[in-house]
Amino acid sequence: MSHPAPDDRITVVGNVNLDVLVAGAAELPPPGTEQIVPSIVLRPGGSAANTAIVLARLGRPTVLAGRVGDDGTARLLADQLDIPGLRLELVRVPGEHTGVTVAAEAPGRDRAFLSALGAMADLDVSVVPTAALAARFVLLSGYFLLPALQGEPARDLLAQARQAGARTALDTGWDPAGWDAGTRADVLRLLREVDVFLPNDDELHALHGDRCDDEVAARSIADATGATVVVKRGARGALVARPGQPHSTHPAPEVQVRDSTGAGDAFNAGLLHRLADGASSDDAADYAVRVAATVISRPSHDRAFALEDVDR
Repeated sequence: MSHPAPDDRITVVGNVNLDVLVAGAAELPPPGTEQIVPSIVLRPGGSAANTAIVLARLGRPTVLAGRVGDDGTARLLADQLDIPGLRLELVRVPGEHTGVTVAAEAPGRDRAFLSALGAMADLDVSVVPTAALAARFVLLSGYFLLPALQGEPARDLLAQARQAGARTALDTGWDPAGWDAGTRADVLRLLREVDVFLPNDDELHALHGDRCDDEVAARSIADATGATVVVKRGARGALVARPGQPHSTHPAPEVQVRDSTGAGDAFNAGLLHRLADGASSDDAADYAVRVAATVISRPSHDRAFALEDVDR
């Protein structure tokens, strides 16, 4: 059976919400007290939205499909997502709230998140226009924040994307329920419909389930599922494991980190952008770590960058 040639775009499906970024919050103040922090910034968030924004800024025609409420937050997001090259397919649901995530970070500690799913809790395959599946890549992002799409619906979506001629990618994010055995088995089944899997190192080991090196865990999952596993390792860069092939590592450039939120999403965008142009997974990973480094070196209130910034 022949399929139409995929469009040059990348379609991103998943969590779209407002991010409230709190800097300098090492811990919550005691009840009844107040703490002054260096900054609190509002901007579009969710791994799907973050990735789509960076893709568009890289010059890639991009479709972002998601589900939001019909409220002031949704209108704010629509205004801030009005970016050249980014087409929004956001279903607005009357009477529901748009999702919001509060992200807190401080020097010397990893980021922590509080999320209210709002309308995206009921996101399903109906939010994705059929025409949007004819793309270079279809990325499903924020899997664990999309309860109505988990399991068989997600497998159907990715299978439909492949039938439309797209390659598929998956970023699950962290499982708030703790990666029990059933969840790990479900994700491994889902990966059989995935060409490129995009975990960070914590998610990789949670899915694998055994204590071992990144290389061993990534190769094990790649060989078991047939997906190329690209592991985001923060300051250590990235690791690529292809089924039946040696792994490769890709160091990250040293930069002054001003806001690490969205680093992995920027990496995803850089990787898929280059893969869509026909680059090898190694070349794409080298580019992706530079994109992520460029984004996290910018302030929270202004993540826009020029293409020449990536190649410095």
